[in-house]
Amino acid sequence: MRTPRCAPVLVTLTALATLSAACSPAFFLKPTEPYDAEALAEAPDYAEPDAWVALPGQDTNASLSPPGAAERAAEAPADVFFIYPTVWFDRKRWNDPLDAAKSHEMLNELILAGQASVFNACCRVFVPRYRQTTIGAYFNEPGESRPSFNVAYEDIARAFEVFIEEHNQGRPFIVAGHSQGSMHAMRLLETIDADPELHERMIAAYIPGFALPLSRYESTYEHLEPCRSPEQTGCVLSWDTYRDDHAGDGAQDLLHWRGDELVRIPVDEPRQCTNPVSWRMDEQPSARAAHLGAVQLNNEGESPSFIRILRSKDPMGMNVTGLKAPQPALLSARCQGGVLFVPDLDDLEYELSETTSGNYHLGDIELFYMDIRANAGARTQAWLSQRASVSELEKSEETMASEEVVEPQVE
Repeated sequence: MRTPRCAPVLVTLTALATLSAACSPAFFLKPTEPYDAEALAEAPDYAEPDAWVALPGQDTNASLSPPGAAERAAEAPADVFFIYPTVWFDRKRWNDPLDAAKSHEMLNELILAGQASVFNACCRVFVPRYRQTTIGAYFNEPGESRPSFNVAYEDIARAFEVFIEEHNQGRPFIVAGHSQGSMHAMRLLETIDADPELHERMIAAYIPGFALPLSRYESTYEHLEPCRSPEQTGCVLSWDTYRDDHAGDGAQDLLHWRGDELVRIPVDEPRQCTNPVSWRMDEQPSARAAHLGAVQLNNEGESPSFIRILRSKDPMGMNVTGLKAPQPALLSARCQGGVLFVPDLDDLEYELSETTSGNYHLGDIELFYMDIRANAGARTQAWLSQRASVSELEKSEETMASEEVVEPQVE
């Protein structure tokens, strides 16, 4: 029987939440102490630059681009609000205290470089720090874990408010995330869905890695829809990547927000699958030649093992100096049963750790880096074109109104 590989990886939320039952993840990941609100770090002040992992103009790995791809954030016409995945694995403190050197290392060396940077061609990049919940809380009952997750979400909500009021200044924007970040983004989208002006300005939401239930579009979203074409705007994209012979062994129900309540969603509930090559939701496999490229990190420092990432309390010596050249036409992809399937990466001689047998959660963005980068640009241009057309129509209507025929006066 095939066993999961443990190449150097970033271990994120859904990765561990779907470990096989034989590994008993709850045993070694669940918090050992009861939740204690008094142990929380002070809430970030998002008016201060140090409350953000990345802001426009800062020299961070969010500015990295693959060879041959330009970083254009300074003149980008849009913004991205990116919510990062789980980097906090402590068993005593439920929420990230925000001063842990290991978390800072993972954010700066891995998340900004390998995930947030994908949007720096279309957008200025904004990544708020937040007191995210430790990974083990996903194995507790919803009532036990809700206070911790709510602290994390409330940080995100406040950061988004500051982003909109102080930074964005009416520009179009993208909401993006991965794993725990996508979980909180799904709740944030409820706020955007309820605000016509925000919804109009939202180009799209890219939120892979957290099994988005299709029932959300009926139960909590009134206006938002799944994206079904490459240039559709104001819509949501989501996918979860697996090896094409994966049978779902070991998958378990996940905690999801429903309004401000935390609930368990059955793993077999119908979920959204957007093909990040064709950008459609049908089950037609994308052509291998259409794949624009996977992008890996150039890490000249230490490459921590799976276990070390989980257990280490200290920085691990990573030193990401750039992104490697894209690998185009690497794979085909197809949606089936709400899951995105790709070929066995071993057969393609592509190194990516499986979090469980057949689970390519860690590749949700990496494997489709250039596809996401290009599509975010295409949707941004589509949004701008639509707004230009609306502006021209409004100008034309104003002109027509000002040219009303004046009846001649009879003397």
